[in-house]
Amino acid sequence: MSIKCVLFDLDGTLLDTSYDFAYALKLTCQEYKQPVLNYQDIRSTVSKGGLAMTQLAFPKLQDEELETRRQVFLKHYLDNINHHTQIFPGLDSGLEILAAKNIPWGIVTNKPSHLTEELLKNYRFKSKPKSVICGDTLPVRKPNPDPMYLAAEQCGVKPEECIYIGDHPRDIEAGINSGMKTAAAMYGYLPTEATQKDWPADMFFHTPYELSQFIKSL
Repeated sequence: MSIKCVLFDLDGTLLDTSYDFAYALKLTCQEYKQPVLNYQDIRSTVSKGGLAMTQLAFPKLQDEELETRRQVFLKHYLDNINHHTQIFPGLDSGLEILAAKNIPWGIVTNKPSHLTEELLKNYRFKSKPKSVICGDTLPVRKPNPDPMYLAAEQCGVKPEECIYIGDHPRDIEAGINSGMKTAAAMYGYLPTEATQKDWPADMFFHTPYELSQFIKSL
């Protein structure tokens, strides 16, 4: 496996954002006098996006009412975007190795640009990502391969020289669609019943430490 570039999904793969999302959803529920949800239920929904988390809290709503509450939720999230978010423990060493070996890396996320930029400005990685592709960078997003192609181009490599790591089936689909090697971050925001057989990935990392060990081998 000739890997010259490592690409990460953001939420649930590179950064653990679940606590700040859970807090924002708690504030939204309290604002509308709705029961606060269980953290684990929220955690397993994070990678599905803001709409899915809003639907989790307000399952009977749809259309404009649901969208209004989604916007309230996203406002609360923006206001509390980096209170408890951190790089997944054990992944720091992998990022240090990427810097030491001068291996380009990047982020491909469906998170909107304004949220991604606000979040990432709080982090000083050992080496800067060569590419950060967000959900609104292009007219299409994952699992469409175009964001993956752009990330590879900005990192100065061919798509087939990349490995893409994510914690949602669309991440693996996006990697496959673009001809990249794929890895499932099984430590991420997966439903509790998810198993390896549900993922057509090339590799599986059950802990961030396993991912760092893999990076060490590049």
